[in-house]
Amino acid sequence: MDNLSNELVKIEGNKISATMNSVAEAKLIIKELKLKKKQYSLDKKTLANQQKQIRAQYTSEVRTRGSMVRGSGTLTSIARTMQRYSRDGRRARLANDLEPFEKKKHEVENILAAIDNVILQTETYILKEEQGGKT
Repeated sequence: MDNLSNELVKIEGNKISATMNSVAEAKLIIKELKLKKKQYSLDKKTLANQQKQIRAQYTSEVRTRGSMVRGSGTLTSIARTMQRYSRDGRRARLANDLEPFEKKKHEVENILAAIDNVILQTETYILKEEQGGKT
């Protein structure tokens, strides 16, 4: 999504790396990562809302379209087949419309997981450093 680059934290794609030399830097990294996590969570909510709008539009179309043609004759059979193809095509378009949003949501979820992983590693570093300093 975006590339954040500074001295301590580097985010490229879904790869996150943090460079720390002290407990103070580690705490700063955690704060920065938590802010980025909030931003990516908002991005994910935005994507979900966009998907929701697309689904709502499709649902509205489904509710307003007429019922299938009834009858047992050859012409009605052909008409039903055409309606079925049309409806199948619309469902396929819905899936195609939602696919890019699903991919982006998956990318954001991977980034959020990576952020959580780096936060955990950083907190472990802080704990080890603080325990090492007390003994």
